[in-house]
Amino acid sequence: MIVHKDAEDFNELDRKIEEEARKRTDSVLVCPQCNSTNVTYYMGLKTGVQYQCKECGYVGAFIIERDKE
Repeated sequence: MIVHKDAEDFNELDRKIEEEARKRTDSVLVCPQCNSTNVTYYMGLKTGVQYQCKECGYVGAFIIERDKE
């Protein structure tokens, strides 16, 4: 029974992440260390949502969000 509940929680989390990503179609995420736009969501369940830069390896909750040019 617990496994089923956990699966539902992960499905709900995936749905919310996709929903949030759709809201951000007019903006781009930028790494605060190297200014790269090669940034993805990094799952940090207990620490909250974090981001990861694929260029410099930065991982953290702080990220720059700016309008697409």
